[in-house]
Amino acid sequence: MKKTLALLFIFGLSCFYSAAQQTEHYTQYQFNQFAFNPAVAGTKKCIDIRTGYRLQWYGITGAPNVGFANVHAPIRFKKRRNAYGPHSGAGLQIKRDKFGPFSFLQAHLSYALHLPINRHWKISYGLAFGIKQGSFKTSDLNTELVDPAVPNAAQQFILPDAKFGVWLKDKRTYVGLSVHNLFGNRLKNIGDASQLQRHFYLTAGRSFPMQKNWSFIPSFFTLYTPKTPIDFHLSALFDLDNKVAFGVGLRRTDAITAQVRVKLFNLLSIGYSFDFVISKLGSSTWYTHELTAGFNSCSNYGSSSTTNCPVFE
Repeated sequence: MKKTLALLFIFGLSCFYSAAQQTEHYTQYQFNQFAFNPAVAGTKKCIDIRTGYRLQWYGITGAPNVGFANVHAPIRFKKRRNAYGPHSGAGLQIKRDKFGPFSFLQAHLSYALHLPINRHWKISYGLAFGIKQGSFKTSDLNTELVDPAVPNAAQQFILPDAKFGVWLKDKRTYVGLSVHNLFGNRLKNIGDASQLQRHFYLTAGRSFPMQKNWSFIPSFFTLYTPKTPIDFHLSALFDLDNKVAFGVGLRRTDAITAQVRVKLFNLLSIGYSFDFVISKLGSSTWYTHELTAGFNSCSNYGSSSTTNCPVFE
């Protein structure tokens, strides 16, 4: 265990000093796209609320964990809106993630503009601005040797932050591209070479109708940051009449994933996912758990053929 903790701590420090800190992962990314892409704000006809908690590598002290709460909705300037005309959306994201001695609390306000390409396709552009509060607590460290590169006191900082995204969709297809850490802030409190590099997210999926109200939804999620390997997640979901969905996935040589999502009437959805680690870290049988919940009143419960986009309920 001591060897594992030391490796995790070294990995965490290397993320900062190599100027390529990785953000968190979500196994249920299909139902939490707004967390990555501000252009998704207002793509539904009503208020959409998402919350969840992810506990990674359960059993390791100081392992990554993240909790989040997101809300977004369309902006209506008139009582009636042209269904095929441009419209806007806004949203709020709050997130807290922690890894060993590092922790971040973030809050972002988002605005998105949705433009029709034709009767079926729309393209959206979104911006998010906010703040990122970070801390590095040396009290959470327990090392045998004193490292002069490690600050001898707790370090805290508050930084401005921004995200940009593009979202393209029709009734059954979606493609999204977004960029995080637009400002590329430096963390001089941690080290002169420490910097939050830009993160590039690319995701896409499509719903294929099957017999007896079943749908097959393959998708992928890709993350790229400079000086780190490209990370991707491939998933395949089976959805029954927009009431229940389950599927499996593969994250780049790291884990095999499984997830299930159940909808309760036309308001609430609950999802759970499990990651079985297949990397060298998995030799000690550490797993990852993720629990999410969603709330909206326009999810077309029991009518999967009429959903606005396969990523949404």
